[in-house]
Amino acid sequence: MEMNEALTKQVFHFVKSLYDYGIERIVISPGSRSTPIAIACELHPKMTTDIHPDERSAAFYALGLMKATNKPVAILCTSGTAASNYTPAVSECFISNMPLVVITSDRPHELRNVGAPQAINQVGMFTNFVQYERDFPIADETEQTLQFIDAVLLQASRYFNGPMKGPVHFNIPFREPLMPNFELTDMMTVDMKPQVSYQKTFDVNTVKPFIKREKGIIIVGDCQLEDLTQMLVFSTIHNVPIIADPLSQIRDLKHPNVVSTGDSVFKVITDIQPGYIIRVGNAVVSKSINKWLKAQEAPQILVQPRIQPNTFPKVPDLFLEMTANDFFRQVAEEKPVHNKSWIKFWHTINDLIINHIMQHTQTVYDEGSALYKIFKQINKDEVIFFGNSMPIRDGDTFFTHFEGKPFCNRGANGIDGVVSTALGMARIKRVTLIIGDISFFHDMNGLIMHKLLAAYHNINIIVMNNNGGGIFSYLPQYENKTHFERLFGTPLNLDFEHTAHLYNMKYKKFNVFDDITLPKDVGHIIEIASDREENLKAHKALITTLKAKLNAAL
Repeated sequence: MEMNEALTKQVFHFVKSLYDYGIERIVISPGSRSTPIAIACELHPKMTTDIHPDERSAAFYALGLMKATNKPVAILCTSGTAASNYTPAVSECFISNMPLVVITSDRPHELRNVGAPQAINQVGMFTNFVQYERDFPIADETEQTLQFIDAVLLQASRYFNGPMKGPVHFNIPFREPLMPNFELTDMMTVDMKPQVSYQKTFDVNTVKPFIKREKGIIIVGDCQLEDLTQMLVFSTIHNVPIIADPLSQIRDLKHPNVVSTGDSVFKVITDIQPGYIIRVGNAVVSKSINKWLKAQEAPQILVQPRIQPNTFPKVPDLFLEMTANDFFRQVAEEKPVHNKSWIKFWHTINDLIINHIMQHTQTVYDEGSALYKIFKQINKDEVIFFGNSMPIRDGDTFFTHFEGKPFCNRGANGIDGVVSTALGMARIKRVTLIIGDISFFHDMNGLIMHKLLAAYHNINIIVMNNNGGGIFSYLPQYENKTHFERLFGTPLNLDFEHTAHLYNMKYKKFNVFDDITLPKDVGHIIEIASDREENLKAHKALITTLKAKLNAAL
């Protein structure tokens, strides 16, 4: 077997450097041109490798690993269109600030743009969706090549954590022969570099004009596992309500100032006038809250640990590039303003809505009521992974006072890759995936990882099957009945029991009006059948009766 010594030194040093900067996991999609790096990762004494045959699903699987570990994860593929399949996940990671390390193998320069097989232009192919990208030189025996790798990894590591966190792309061409020398593995010494934590201070005087007002509100979106302890301290001292998105993961803390019903509140009460608003993390799921925020004249402070702020739904009056804990720790000691009647109002309204939703679930049988029954059975440390479209929106409404850690891919808000992301998380934690039938079908091939590694995945999948795109029933398109079902409803008429058999999973089926019980073990596909028309009526009825109760109470 012919071995390439120059290539060996390059890839062994590259993989060593990946680990040096905190890359402990890589998801590899099989291919020929990626052989050198795949073997080097497999030989590394501490690198964990997962093999995934589908590049699109593999990248989302890596995203799930990142969500579970809060660490960067690498992906590796061969040349050609294999790399193109990474694009959906790379764009999701870019918007949601996830440090995906994309490694694409490539043909050597002389085989580019000449019609050689399995060759496309891979240089800069993710330019719009990465924080950093480099095209590597062909391996040689020089010290300069190894120094190039050291410089590139040092530069790229700035994007593995901190305010500029996000995906990076390394495009690495290889000339044959592709086999490295196994006897040189001592080059891959294990020497992880220290990870520098990110902290920031600011002049508190810049926010005093805002927080000295009465009737403040904190709006919290997805904070990606941030520690929010200091925010709770500030809220307690200053009597400020915290409107908590489900992805904030603080609804289960049982803190009296955490309002878990914000979506319902702002659907029925639109004239709430606060003195100031502090927005923490990414935009919330709730359309009603975002619509209210956009119309507010009260000053808004945006706190996000990123260089470029996500300003939706409204450009704030002040942006602070820092973590929530860094911000609230520095403002908590400011003399509080009297807000006791204000916080009492929020306690009252939150309790009233929670009680009304509970009554709704006991008398109305829709998808929301079914989810309510499911939430009651979720354990404290278990991940609830929501699909986009209706599952996360119903989660926002009905996940009011339960345990469990909600996650969702809310960067680009797409339905692709949801199954694979949840499976990636299930490699580390126990996961209950709640997903619609269209979204489940869209990434059904991602289940191959469960079939290949069933012993490593702690997951149950709940498919809310209303036979089509339920979310479109809530949009203006629904009024045009002539074209709605063909263009938007798109019924699939699929029996997901066959999917369970194909991927060696157990299967159960319920209707929304059944007594839905979750199994104690994992490896199930649980199909819950519902009706799109009845779901729409139930959602409208919930808001109508809630308006009447709130008007009577307030």
